[in-house]
Amino acid sequence: MMKDDEMWEAVRDCDAACDGKFYYGVKTTGIYCRPSCKSKLPKRENVVFFRTREEAEKAGFRPCKRCRQDLLQYDPALELSERTKELVDQHFSDRLKLGRDMKGMGVSRKHLTQIFKQQYDITPSEYLMQVRIAAARKLLQDGADIPDAAGMARYENLSEFYDHFRRQTGMTPARYRQIFADNISRSVLDTPIGPLKIIASQDAVLCVEQTGRESLDAGAQAGQIPADRILSGDASGELVKDCKAQLGEYFAGRRRTFDLPLSPEGTDFQKNVWMHLRDIPYGETRTYGELAEMAGNRKASRAVGMANHCNPILILVPCHRVIGANGSLTGYAAGIEAKKFLLALEKRVAA
Repeated sequence: MMKDDEMWEAVRDCDAACDGKFYYGVKTTGIYCRPSCKSKLPKRENVVFFRTREEAEKAGFRPCKRCRQDLLQYDPALELSERTKELVDQHFSDRLKLGRDMKGMGVSRKHLTQIFKQQYDITPSEYLMQVRIAAARKLLQDGADIPDAAGMARYENLSEFYDHFRRQTGMTPARYRQIFADNISRSVLDTPIGPLKIIASQDAVLCVEQTGRESLDAGAQAGQIPADRILSGDASGELVKDCKAQLGEYFAGRRRTFDLPLSPEGTDFQKNVWMHLRDIPYGETRTYGELAEMAGNRKASRAVGMANHCNPILILVPCHRVIGANGSLTGYAAGIEAKKFLLALEKRVAA
């Protein structure tokens, strides 16, 4: 049995070797932790020690949200990152609610930024910008006016909207809207990872992404977007039909490569990254660092990560094959579960 002085030394040193041997509670907060918990070191006079979790909880202490003693296997950084991403996805259009909910997570903004960047290779602010611009892109694709698209993405300042849009797409909102207004065919394909919207010109596939129908319908009902501008029906051209057919074969395990002309809209840097994504073999993965090397700049893993997250043509440009350096799946436009499904499908078929 360890003595109190030995246990305090382990707490002070964040000694992971002592995890499971004892727990410590902090009287001023009512929280108990593992010895290795990275929370701020409490004063010695406020610390009490327990042999088991049950003993700590019986004494009225609750598990630390950072090291979660109530779970045997728990990655607090992963949960905080995933919860932050979930909040941004849900409340990107309501900054007040987003700010309140993120503050309610109980960690500093600096710490949250650090762990989010470690998990997803971008900061929460950068991810928020991506989500807002992605929402605006979908609206512009379906004919919304630029002020309407900016407003629905909750941009009060059009200059900021134009700046963010150029950074994400390499063009102005007007140019982007024009591309999707000329000779465009589109359709929705039901897939095992949910409905995918496919958009193509006469010459190339422009977009394969989640439909986003819920947000568009909500905007129409609120009177912010005319209902006749919402995607409806199945106005499929030949390229869209070919794309649907090849995606169907992919999900059935009968296709590993696609032979369709693609024209994803973005900056030159993004296009370079997306081109190299197509070089990742079916059934294999690469890290962001490896993708950066493939793209010609091994020090640009963060910028490569942002370009990867902005990929407008899912599956055909296989951004799902990029993972974190520690093997974590990190983010994916269609969701982590979809990424797991796609990687498992390819691994199974390749085997």
